[in-house]
Amino acid sequence: MPPESRRAISDDADYLVQRCLLKPGDERWSSSRERRGVVMGAVQSGKTASMMAVIAKGLDAGVDGVVVLAGTRTALWLQTLSRVDDQLDRMHGAAVARLRLPPPGQRELVGGELSSLYSLTDQQVLRALSKRRPLLAIVMKNVAHLEQLSRTLHETVYPAVAEQQRDFHLLVIDDEADDSSIDDPGVGPAEVRQVPRRILDLWESRQQTGSTALSNLYATYVAYTATPQANFLQDPSNPLAPRDFVMALRTPGPDGDVEVRSPTFRVAKGYRSWYTGGEVFYHHLQAAPLCVEAPDTAAEALTEGVRAFLVASAIRDMRSGAKLSPATAVNKRFSSKSDAVAAIPPVASMLVHPSSALDDHFTVAEDLVAWSRGPATEAGQVRRLGVEGIREDMQDNLERWLNWLQSYRATADQCVRELGASQAPWVPAEDSWAEVSRVILEDIVPGTTVAVINSDERADNRPEFSVQRDGEAWRAPRNLSTIFVSGNVMARGITLEGLSTTVFTRETNDPLADTQMQMQRWFGYRGPYVELCRVLAGGPQLRLFRQYHDNDEALRRQIIAAMGAERETAPPVSVLQGLAFRATGRVSEVRGRRMWPGGRPFVQQMNSPDKEGPNAEFLAEMFASGARGVPDEHAGQGLISNRTLSLEATAALLDSLIYPALEPTAVERWQRAQEQIGVQPRDPLYPLYRGPVTGGRPFVGLSPFDIAAYLRTWAVLLERRAPGFFTTDEPPLQWSLLDLDERRRRAPVFRVGLRFGSAPSVVDGPWNNLPVPVRPMRRTVRDRDVLDSTWGSRGESEDGIFGDEFFDYFGTGERPDLTSSGMRRAGEPGLVLFHLVSRPDDGTPTVAVGVSLPAGGPDQVIALGAARGGHDGSAR
Repeated sequence: MPPESRRAISDDADYLVQRCLLKPGDERWSSSRERRGVVMGAVQSGKTASMMAVIAKGLDAGVDGVVVLAGTRTALWLQTLSRVDDQLDRMHGAAVARLRLPPPGQRELVGGELSSLYSLTDQQVLRALSKRRPLLAIVMKNVAHLEQLSRTLHETVYPAVAEQQRDFHLLVIDDEADDSSIDDPGVGPAEVRQVPRRILDLWESRQQTGSTALSNLYATYVAYTATPQANFLQDPSNPLAPRDFVMALRTPGPDGDVEVRSPTFRVAKGYRSWYTGGEVFYHHLQAAPLCVEAPDTAAEALTEGVRAFLVASAIRDMRSGAKLSPATAVNKRFSSKSDAVAAIPPVASMLVHPSSALDDHFTVAEDLVAWSRGPATEAGQVRRLGVEGIREDMQDNLERWLNWLQSYRATADQCVRELGASQAPWVPAEDSWAEVSRVILEDIVPGTTVAVINSDERADNRPEFSVQRDGEAWRAPRNLSTIFVSGNVMARGITLEGLSTTVFTRETNDPLADTQMQMQRWFGYRGPYVELCRVLAGGPQLRLFRQYHDNDEALRRQIIAAMGAERETAPPVSVLQGLAFRATGRVSEVRGRRMWPGGRPFVQQMNSPDKEGPNAEFLAEMFASGARGVPDEHAGQGLISNRTLSLEATAALLDSLIYPALEPTAVERWQRAQEQIGVQPRDPLYPLYRGPVTGGRPFVGLSPFDIAAYLRTWAVLLERRAPGFFTTDEPPLQWSLLDLDERRRRAPVFRVGLRFGSAPSVVDGPWNNLPVPVRPMRRTVRDRDVLDSTWGSRGESEDGIFGDEFFDYFGTGERPDLTSSGMRRAGEPGLVLFHLVSRPDDGTPTVAVGVSLPAGGPDQVIALGAARGGHDGSAR
């Protein structure tokens, strides 16, 4: 591990321990003596290393007990137990330095009595408390396991704590905390819905909920996950909702400094030591893409993926200089572990994700063996690729095999241009195909197996990637070269070593961002061979993956920005989803709210006539300074200003209006957008929202200040590729992939109009200063000065133009260029149209305003939990 990565892990752990794990008695504890927060990681980025650092530093800081909730599956629980033994309890005497549950050396971890795994005697606990020996429990996130541990805590540990009259700080770390830890009665089976309550039972009493079981018991719950959408969107009154703190872990990458908190930090070893996540797969190497549109049929996609995998494996084998090939290593035995590690080639894996149906996994595996003419197998036997089928495919489809050599070489060259490689990684030329094909057929294929990994009893064993003891000798890992066929089980906790090729043909009618983010097992630390990595999936699915990553990055930026401020509660954050996907399925009734105000937003809220003076004076002066009549010089329908305004100037125009009303959530919403985009106080367009922040009655409907903030956001985003945004084009485009130079050239200008009507002419006041008669519109106004309608009737006018939203075209003989939905096309001018509305009871007209926006602006969808009245991820 590079020293910069070690430093980042240590610093992040220090942040959590020093700022989030308060000392018992600290005045920042609430009366419940409970704290809850979220730590956001990235898929396969090393969350476990962070957890181990937090446990170690927490124990050093005086935490009395640590409970690690180690996943919902036995395999993940056992994996975490093993990692604690290997990474945390390696020191001599660790077994007596703390109380461990399950006890070290416990043989029957699976299938035995749970009481033997989580039991302690009164004497053990009293002795440990007197000697300040902490408790460390690794428990499966399962109702029965949690119930047993809770019983031990309440019946043995807490009575001893009460007897000794000393403070006890319990740290609970929930790994994969969005899985089964979200309390939502509308989601999941009844048994899973019990898990959040069972977690709370670790420190609360059922007889007195809402605080810890003892007045001297303090509990900190830390939810670790790479996909915290559900954690933020759950009902904020849920007992495990993150109320007190949030943080995001950092990863090594192309930008940043380990001394400064940002999503990534540079490492001296370069891109080979980077975390290869969405930035690498979807952005840096998009010119020689790692993500490739798969052929139309699943069968063709599978065979193309196998070609890519075998060519990549051959290249890696030829580079490695290993003494043995996969074909020879599988049957070899070694006298020592070091001999085995030195002799075997690098692990190579391929993943096929066909569907969630378990039977489909077995069908795909059997079809693959049959296509390659591998040996027939019975249940329980190892499936192997066949050489003859591969040889025949090379003869029949040579160009497809050679295409992968060309593709890998193009990506290797891209590593120099985009990733800073000093030279392109070696990839053999096409004229070396004879040697490459020999390596494939003689060294790779005979040692390559096909394994099914799922929850079916017919499935193969959990993947094995490290050398293993075999009696007195050592052997190569079982999965030295393997094509894995899997589904949902691969979405949590299982890391495929040496994964180079993924074929993802799974389809869903209801894509969920958090679920499909976890399925992207190609993320990780693939730098040593990233140029040989490929993901084959359908075009729509690849676009979804890119959008998931962008939204994920937007959330991470918000959290990191918030970490720099001193706060006593968790900050509000915006969880994003998309037009075609939801943020999560773990919270019921999630809906979305778009940033885009629509193609024709209209402000129906007006001033009362006695408050309209400032707006009337400002607008009358603007149109008196130069305007043309519509549709002719008589201005029977109104005026168009001679000036056109930029995005920034149009925003300033709308912000110049005065209304005695406030849109309650606007300040907070636009503040989050600023954090996503990275708008700083020194930026000329800061802040995005400049409307009222206090006082006034709530705004009815859309406010002009919201529209102004949107236009200012559009202007800012023309200068930067911020994640989490897409365009309002038809179809929409991902903002982070745009050619911004071209977008700037097509940035819209706005015309400004004043709409007249058929009411009697105004005879006094500012409007009387205009050079034409000013006749307000006859419109119905409801209570609270709200206009009853918006743009009015829509129909074909004499010159073929539809409705007032195209007022600027009236009388010109021109037609606007429109999208299929009737919106002005990107690059066309926009319109701000002020509607002068008659108020017969008072005689003073008031102004409503509508805006006709061209396509091409920014948009995002903020996820809301409808069942919670529109809760959007804010901590309360």
